Amino acid sequence: MNLHELSGLVVAAERRYLVDGFILAEDGRYLGMGTGYELMRKITELQISAARYANPLTGLPGNVPINETIDRLIEAEQPFMVAYVDLDHFKPFNDLYGYSAGDELIELVGRLLTDTADAERDFVGHVGGDDFVVLLQSQDWRERLEGAIAAFDAAVPDSFHGEHREAGGFEVVGRSGEVAFFPLTGVSIGALRVGAGRFPSHHEVASAAADAKHQAKKHSGSSLYAVE
Repeated sequence: MNLHELSGLVVAAERRYLVDGFILAEDGRYLGMGTGYELMRKITELQISAARYANPLTGLPGNVPINETIDRLIEAEQPFMVAYVDLDHFKPFNDLYGYSAGDELIELVGRLLTDTADAERDFVGHVGGDDFVVLLQSQDWRERLEGAIAAFDAAVPDSFHGEHREAGGFEVVGRSGEVAFFPLTGVSIGALRVGAGRFPSHHEVASAAADAKHQAKKHSGSSLYAVE
C-alpha cells in the first residue's frame, strides 16, 4: 500500500486512529508501528518535493519527482507501466498559432492525462515542453491511455481555425524554406511494462520508454505503442 492510500484510510477512519497509529506488517509478520504524525510528515515532504520541481505551466511534477517515483517503484519491486506521451507536429502548430496557443494545447494534454489516471494508483508527470510521463499501476492501463487519446482527438480540432479543420491539417514554411503540409496535431504514446528486476534504474526505463514512443510516432495520427 502506498502512502497516499494509507493516508486516505487513516483520514476516513475514526479520529483515534490518527492519534493511536497503525501496525506495519509484511507477509503477515509484524514489523513495527507507524504514527499519524510520521505519516502526515512524510506526505508533506512528498508534496513539498513535488511542488518544488513542478512544471510551471501545468503544475505537474517534473523530472526529479518522476525519476524518484520510478526508482522507488523499482526498489519496491512493484510492477507498473510507464507511458511516454508526446504531441505530433507540435512545433509547426506552435510556429503557426503562436506560443500561447501551444501552451493551451500542452495544458489540455496535462488535464486529460490527469483526468484519465487513477489518483490513488497512478502518477502523471510533465517532463517539459510537450512531453509527459505517466506511471500506471492500474490494471486497466490500456483502456485509460486509449481513453486519453480519444479525448484528445475529440478536443484538439477546437484549437484550429475552421479552414484547417476542414482541410485536416495546415501548411507551414519549414526550415528549408519550402511549404509543408502537416495534419492536425495528434498524440503519440509509447508504453512499457516495468517488472521486477527488468530495469536497474530510471535511466534505463527512460531510454526504453523513448524507444517505445518513437515506435508510436511512426504511425500516422494519434497512436499507442505498448511493449509488455
